[in-house]
Amino acid sequence: MDQVVSHFIGLLKTGNIKEITSFYLTQTPQSQAHIMLFLNLQANKSVESFDYFQRLSVTLNGERPMPTPLVSQLKTNQALSFFTPLLQKMANFSLQDTMKRNVLHYLFVARGEHTNVPFTYVRSLLLFESNVFLPKALSQRESNGLTPLECYLHLNIQGTVLPNHELTAFIALCEIERSQITLNSDNLNSALKRFKKQRADFDLTPDYIEQKCLLLASYYGVSEQHIATSLN
Repeated sequence: MDQVVSHFIGLLKTGNIKEITSFYLTQTPQSQAHIMLFLNLQANKSVESFDYFQRLSVTLNGERPMPTPLVSQLKTNQALSFFTPLLQKMANFSLQDTMKRNVLHYLFVARGEHTNVPFTYVRSLLLFESNVFLPKALSQRESNGLTPLECYLHLNIQGTVLPNHELTAFIALCEIERSQITLNSDNLNSALKRFKKQRADFDLTPDYIEQKCLLLASYYGVSEQHIATSLN
């Protein structure tokens, strides 16, 4: 893979977009994903070059879907920001990998991230963009039957309390999701089991526990008392 990226760097230095694009398109999806991640890395090194590498990520993929292996790599707020123009093209927001997960599934789980999940950012895209595939992505279920918001509730173990604006955005996203698909209330039991394990494995703050109960109750349409009782 290093050899592919090294050759790509050499072509970048020539500035020949036609040759750069031609090389990119002959690579495997895995190699293309590595090239995309390289562009993101380079963009973060300099504010002046950010726009150039961001535009290049869109240009290289043209009217084709982005490489599927890239889906599981977009796990951070920064990556979302860089790849937003690419995600807004074609059906990239709703592109699913072998686990039937799209970028929102991975972003909301946020493994290794210690910042807030960007619900407000995603909500703003839904409010101000015309891309029909973002609402679709919000309602897609992965191989275990979880939507992106459910992946947050079931699998995000950061233990970070959402600030009020992110909490409000979460509730708004729930409403958007609910307008598209029917709630699977059976998933609440597995969410509660995972929450019990999270409480046993981590030193969670009372504020986080209280908010998590609120989020579970809001999403699954039950009372907070029901959640609290089920956890005992």
